[in-house]
Amino acid sequence: MMNKSMRVAVFGATGLTGSLVVRKLVERGHSAVAVARTRKEFEGLNSIEYRTGDMTSEPFVADAIAGCQAVVFCVGLNRKTRSPWAPQTSPPGLLSNITRCLLAVIGDDKSKRLIYLSAFGVGEDYPKLSLLHRLVIRTSSLREAYLEHANDEQLLKASFANWTIVKAPGLNDSSKEVRMIDQGTSWSSFSMASRPSLAGFLVHCVEDDSTSRRSMTIAEVKPWQVEVA
Repeated sequence: MMNKSMRVAVFGATGLTGSLVVRKLVERGHSAVAVARTRKEFEGLNSIEYRTGDMTSEPFVADAIAGCQAVVFCVGLNRKTRSPWAPQTSPPGLLSNITRCLLAVIGDDKSKRLIYLSAFGVGEDYPKLSLLHRLVIRTSSLREAYLEHANDEQLLKASFANWTIVKAPGLNDSSKEVRMIDQGTSWSSFSMASRPSLAGFLVHCVEDDSTSRRSMTIAEVKPWQVEVA
């Protein structure tokens, strides 16, 4: 477990989850570098730097993560509305292009943690999803995000980087933060969690070396559950 203050770059810092990660990092005594395509001011918070630009550009990424001990990847694909069937507005291949760029810049530097936010049911876990969830993914704009996350997970696992993959459940609009744990293979397609809970777990991964090179499907903890070793 890391107790020291760290400098952490958050990619996708203007998003719903990324912005909460930035706030949580500062609350925990860390310095945050908010990295995004557009700038968002975090009023009332100190210890924040801003990097706005093309996250698929190696020079930009190298500057954004310089001096950072960790990077949290919270980039998502935007749609016209929150409906899964709304047309995607983000450029095709955005997630994978950013991931390739990050891995090229980080190389085999084990001193930089890379925490990657994926989703439950991505890649080899897809057959474990309920029939309903698979149908929604196949017929909606979520399909592109799932394909990109699956590709990115393979890129990470094949790299020399010090990565952690966090597969999050569906997210609700609750403002309550609940501790989250690795469910191992005992997860449900119908699990839900709050964004504050997810942000807290991502910061936990930054601080805890034991999550290095682990892929975890997480859920909010129930009183009778224990964390998977």
